[in-house]
This record gives sequence, structure tokens and C-alpha cells, in this order.
Amino acid sequence: MADVREGGCLCGNARYSIDVEDGEIGNCHCTICRKHSGAPYETYINVKADKFQWVTEPKGYIKTGDESGRQFCKNCGTPLSFLSETSPEEVSITAATIDDPSGLIAQYEIYTSTRMDGVPPVAGAKQFALGGE
Repeated sequence: MADVREGGCLCGNARYSIDVEDGEIGNCHCTICRKHSGAPYETYINVKADKFQWVTEPKGYIKTGDESGRQFCKNCGTPLSFLSETSPEEVSITAATIDDPSGLIAQYEIYTSTRMDGVPPVAGAKQFALGGE
């Protein structure tokens, strides 16, 4: 059964619809995610591309790796997505931008080898020192 939710940036210029039913939720502790979010880690929900749709696509994009980049709102700066050129069938959306994130709990954490001091692991979440398997 579908669990479709809406989300978007702080100013409302970028909006989307996402079916979170089969989404995988995880925290990334890598340096790039910390800098991108301005937080100790960034939480993403990963879904198949056909489970996600921009209502109003953000205008900001920054390449953050050889084969990856991130979309953000150019007006308010809200980070919205991670895109991998090697996995175009998947979309990773920053979970904190979902209007109603209730019930969305991290199932895994990656790049825990660079986790900030004082940030505890999420209970029950799989832990990966580097990227997930």
C-alpha cells in the first residue's frame, strides 16, 4: 500500500511528492553530508525514481563527487536531494524536508568512521564504517 507524502524547502519554491512505503532510511556521517547539511549527519530516504516526483524542481545543483551531486533550493538554501549518476533509478531525498516525517526511522548509518564525537549510534540501525553494502 502506498504511503505518499509531500515535502519541500523552507521557502516553498521547491516541492515534491514521495511514496515512502518501500523507502530505505539512513543517516550519512560523511564529511560532505555534514558540510551540506550543517549538521552532524544527514538523513536520507532512498526510493525508486518512479516513487518520487518534483512538483516544483529546485534550481540549485552542486556536483559533490565524480559521479554525484546534490539539489538544493537556490532561494533559501535547503538541501533536498542526493543524485548518483551510477544509480539513476534511485533518488535520495533529505528526510527532514518531508512535511510529515512521522514513523520514518533510520534503518542504517554509513560512514560511521567519521561520526562526530558525542553523536550516539541509532539503536537498532545497521552500522557501516564506510558506505553501505
